Amino acid sequence: MISIPSPKSHTGCSRCERLPDLIPEKGTLYLAPPVIHTSNEIVNYLKQMNMNFETLYEGIFTTRFEREQLNRLCNDFLVNISELELRDTKSLILADGEELTFHNLTQMQPLQSIVARVQGKWLFDTLEENRIVTYFHPIVEADNPSSVFAYECLARGKTEEGELINPGKMFDIAVKADLLFNLDRACRLAAITGCVRHNIKKNIFINFAPGTIYNPEYCLQTTMKAIRNAGISPEQIIFEVVETERITNVNHLLTILDYYRKNGFKVALDDLGAGYSSLNLLNKLKPDFVKLDMELIRNVDEDPYKAVITENIINMARKLGAKTITEGVETIGEWRWVKNNGADYVQGFLFARPAAPPEKVRIPE
Repeated sequence: MISIPSPKSHTGCSRCERLPDLIPEKGTLYLAPPVIHTSNEIVNYLKQMNMNFETLYEGIFTTRFEREQLNRLCNDFLVNISELELRDTKSLILADGEELTFHNLTQMQPLQSIVARVQGKWLFDTLEENRIVTYFHPIVEADNPSSVFAYECLARGKTEEGELINPGKMFDIAVKADLLFNLDRACRLAAITGCVRHNIKKNIFINFAPGTIYNPEYCLQTTMKAIRNAGISPEQIIFEVVETERITNVNHLLTILDYYRKNGFKVALDDLGAGYSSLNLLNKLKPDFVKLDMELIRNVDEDPYKAVITENIINMARKLGAKTITEGVETIGEWRWVKNNGADYVQGFLFARPAAPPEKVRIPE
């Protein structure tokens, strides 16, 4: 029988401040496949593994498992069904002794989330053990690279042995395992901690994914508290919108940016020129800074098509009152071109690589 729990109040954002429960050693797996074909595939594999199953409701069936069986199910079978089936099959895991409620039925997640959590337990451990660190990448004045304007805070994970974890790998698993809220928050806090540890006095760019924030006044409480405790002035911080191609609710993003601005922060739009969506956002968001996508900058001094596009974006940003930062500058030719065509700031391996503490900026000859 399904029970209805009484509501509980929380002082923090449970979505991003609390990691999901670990997958138990023993428990029950609830599955709601989208079509009969998917159900039949899963049931046939459960039979091969001698795992009993039963129907809970029409379209939802359950099977009891031990952890090793679930690992085999995820690693040997579920990785081979289509990504669409993994996404549209809803799932829920309850540990032995945990009672099924209407609430946790409403919290059923895509099956790919469970698969990712099984395969990506290392990310759960990284977050739980606070092994997210920040590397700092200088942003320098275009016409005077010896003058550092700001540092972009770039998140890196570390293994138990201290080796770096590729950030792309972290975020890919986080999306699939429903850990993106937790990872995005951890990266923001690591940036603030890193600035204090390395005595960063310049401006700092902190990335954030808008899709991980429901309500800024609620979801950003710990971020704001960490900034206050660190003694960092809001004027020193620029919050940088990432994943612009995934933004579907511009009004929600405007609410977040308004919250940042009301608290004294500036905002930046990342990867301008990577697609129509980012250019379309420029007019609506009115950012203080825009960062031009590195693919535009690559060989811009040799590619007349890129040159026309990049020059127009720089001019458009200037007319709209936004400062421009060109990312991915790796050659003297690229630097000279963006400098001569009006870019305000530059960032790239030509000047320094991301590091903690920050590398000393190299001055091109």
